[in-house]
Amino acid sequence: MSTAWAVREDGVWLPKQISGHPGLELCNTRAGWRESAGWEGEYLRGYDQLALIAGRTDLINRDQVDGLRRRARRHPEDAAKEVGRAVAIRADLYALFTGAASRRAMARVADAVQVARSRQVLDLAGSLAVWRLERPERLADALDALLIASGDLLTGGEADRVVACPGRHCGWLFVNASGRRRWCQMAVCGNRAKQASFQARHLD
Repeated sequence: MSTAWAVREDGVWLPKQISGHPGLELCNTRAGWRESAGWEGEYLRGYDQLALIAGRTDLINRDQVDGLRRRARRHPEDAAKEVGRAVAIRADLYALFTGAASRRAMARVADAVQVARSRQVLDLAGSLAVWRLERPERLADALDALLIASGDLLTGGEADRVVACPGRHCGWLFVNASGRRRWCQMAVCGNRAKQASFQARHLD
């Protein structure tokens, strides 16, 4: 099941993936960044969403997602703390990607990414060497995987191509690789803007 903005996965509503990079998916768990306080645009309503978003971007595998969700149900207070940590750093990341971050916000992002990276180990057991988070599994894994991806984007040469959709109730981030993309989804925000412009012209 899906809507213009969201898809339903394992009984949980998640925002559509439109960003073009997993490092932006945490920021896009909120819509309406420029709207007044109280507007409902929140997708990160619990730990399930956090784990599933990390999983669908292939930052952690399906077994890890399922294991983290089970652990979150056994330790709801710890899981709630992780969601709170995600919401707090999400605001700093959004400010950083949109060029509005304070020095304190930049420092908080740098510290969070460094802590997440410090938990990585190089796995040489398979045919290909891969970085993975240290074991045993921790509830921090979902957010730390997303933070590592954000750090990769910030240092990988594409950060200057990140733009925010100007659509009403939106503000989602995406990598504008072509330099010509304006909207997160032309069929949604783009068409709404066209309709609003058309109506405004015919009301004058």
